[in-house]
Amino acid sequence: MGLIADSHVGEFIDALPAGVMEALDGCDVLLHAGDLSVPSVLDELGALAPTLAVRGDHDRLGDLNLPDALVTSVAGRRIGLVHGTLGSVVDFAVVSAHVVAGRRIAYDGDLHAGLLRRVGTVDCLVYGHWHEPRSGRVGGILCVSPGAVCPWGTLAGGRTPRPGLAGVADRGVRRFRRQLGGVAMQPTVAVLEVGSAGIRPRWITIPDAPDYRPSAPADWMPRR
Repeated sequence: MGLIADSHVGEFIDALPAGVMEALDGCDVLLHAGDLSVPSVLDELGALAPTLAVRGDHDRLGDLNLPDALVTSVAGRRIGLVHGTLGSVVDFAVVSAHVVAGRRIAYDGDLHAGLLRRVGTVDCLVYGHWHEPRSGRVGGILCVSPGAVCPWGTLAGGRTPRPGLAGVADRGVRRFRRQLGGVAMQPTVAVLEVGSAGIRPRWITIPDAPDYRPSAPADWMPRR
């Protein structure tokens, strides 16, 4: 099972990098955890394998008529799929806490528990939104984020922060992403091996993806 999230095609990048298709080739089914941001992404992924997707906060309802959450069955295991946001208030609180702390802080447990309430009983939860390749367990349930195809989002390619309050948010998110670390901000997808032996995630860095890191100012670059 191939996992992909936060591709932001047509918004911050022009197209899916070829490395995404190569990494996911051979998967039996693909799950996209939102922020596609255009319908053509589903067509491209669908050429590889049957593709299921949920709507992200950057996916306009009129363009992408996708559910907010879904559950599918693979090899007898129930796999839940959500985008990953818990709402603007909670998202703001998580980013602000990182900015104030000046380092990465543990937020996964509460995040995973909140997201699991949206899908009910599952064996594994797949989510996006936070642009960080991660996994964790809540009560024995595996929660997996494949990371992001476009990890820097609104700041991809060295974009300057937007004016006004949006720019304040951009600067906060940039600092948050820096505090996640340089490895977390590499473009990634994941493969989920589902079988009788259990459920095991494997992350794949996209080698041919452009460098999406902000080019300036240097203070905002991720620490290596």
